[in-house]
Amino acid sequence: NSSTFALQSTGASVLGFAHDRVAGSTFRVEPNQTIKRGRLRVPKSRERIANLKPIHMSTIKLLDPRIRSQDRDLSVFLYNVFRDTDLIIGESSLLLPYLIKGTTPFGDHDLKLNEAQAGHLDVETLFLLRLLENFKTDLPDNRKKVAPHAFLCLAQQQLLINDTARLLVYRDVIPRRELIQYLVSLFSFHAALYCLRSFSLILKLVEAKKYRCAKCKGIKPDTLELLGNCEHHPDIFVDLTNGQDKTCDELAKQKVAKHYGVMFRYFRAHYILKKLDEFAQTFRGYKGTIEEAISYMGHKDVDGYFRTKLAEVTEVEEGAEQDPEIKAVLDLNLSPVDSFVEILYQKTFKSRSRNHKALMASLCGLNREDGFLYGGRGKRRKYVLGNQLLEILVQLAVVGARNGHFITEPITVAGFVKWLRERYGILIDTTGEQNDSPDVARALEANYIALKDRLRQLGFFTDLSDASISQVIKARFPITADATTYV
Repeated sequence: NSSTFALQSTGASVLGFAHDRVAGSTFRVEPNQTIKRGRLRVPKSRERIANLKPIHMSTIKLLDPRIRSQDRDLSVFLYNVFRDTDLIIGESSLLLPYLIKGTTPFGDHDLKLNEAQAGHLDVETLFLLRLLENFKTDLPDNRKKVAPHAFLCLAQQQLLINDTARLLVYRDVIPRRELIQYLVSLFSFHAALYCLRSFSLILKLVEAKKYRCAKCKGIKPDTLELLGNCEHHPDIFVDLTNGQDKTCDELAKQKVAKHYGVMFRYFRAHYILKKLDEFAQTFRGYKGTIEEAISYMGHKDVDGYFRTKLAEVTEVEEGAEQDPEIKAVLDLNLSPVDSFVEILYQKTFKSRSRNHKALMASLCGLNREDGFLYGGRGKRRKYVLGNQLLEILVQLAVVGARNGHFITEPITVAGFVKWLRERYGILIDTTGEQNDSPDVARALEANYIALKDRLRQLGFFTDLSDASISQVIKARFPITADATTYV
């Protein structure tokens, strides 16, 4: 779940941070802990401090670069999400001013406490800034730049930007530490959704030679509910009964198994794209886009190229026997492309599956209150909904707009369930499939009731009537038009 707030815009300097390396490393530490344990060979009692809790941009001053963050390039992903968005970066942005609140630019790459605003800061942030007064930000490395990322699904990027703006509506009413944790959890949640969507997109691209889907291209920030119509929209059925309903428990496990199956098939599709990209780079004018790479599948020289590659990996020394796995693939008499890729797939599957499972466990928040995955240690994994993640989603759902201002307004439980399904693919009262089984229908009803119980326990919902129109969720921190900025 490691994350970062990479907030440097392309080209121009933002508040003195003139280089990508500084902005890209701002929060590149484990956000849920201030202590990072050493290597496995080092006794657990020996621990190294990676950084302070990232409640302010200035914490970069104490970042220890010798301790690898292992954020799986999530910082690069988030940097590219926000780098060109006026909503997040710029003079009228919401996120950057919040992260540097109480400070002013100092020198080329530093921030210092603004004494005039010190009285408006919370005690923890003020203490942190006082502590950092005698430290300086490291000089940026001009040789390192953040690699650009072309998003496979622009609508998913718009969704993350929109959710970040919604969450920042509460910047003056939710304590800073809590809101920062909300942001970190939100970023991790969206990265998981983007992975699930990307697995499906790449697989469809290679198998059907169809790039993206036509529906997502026209989705704008005010039409994000149309994401629910996308063929690559995740179908995440979450068990809210804590395993008490065996049918819900099994349905949630089946969805994880389904998504893992798509992920495993994605490995092969990704290899095909990667090797086609290497083949295409031998031609002039190739720009390296996904559309171009897949178009080379039908090139007249592709079989000859991969026949040579196949010969390299199947060559054996004189008197030696061929590897059984490679021999089994060759006996299938596939095309040179498919044979070469299948050998790579078989030989790397164990490490790829292990690493990707660890990635998804981290992003999905395995066994954490801000996550939506449960299992491990011999148990089959299933989708759930942690209380903290549910709380974040409720805070987002009740945010609306009126007369150009952000506000909070009640939403019915049924409306909230529909909102989760259309926006994120989270399923509660449906499996997303045609199923007329009475057992499944009863399980879905139990899951819906369990959601209302959870909302009641969190203080968002009071059941005053059996009528669905009166079963409404209310904001914990009401926001009026007078207290918010313009949309």
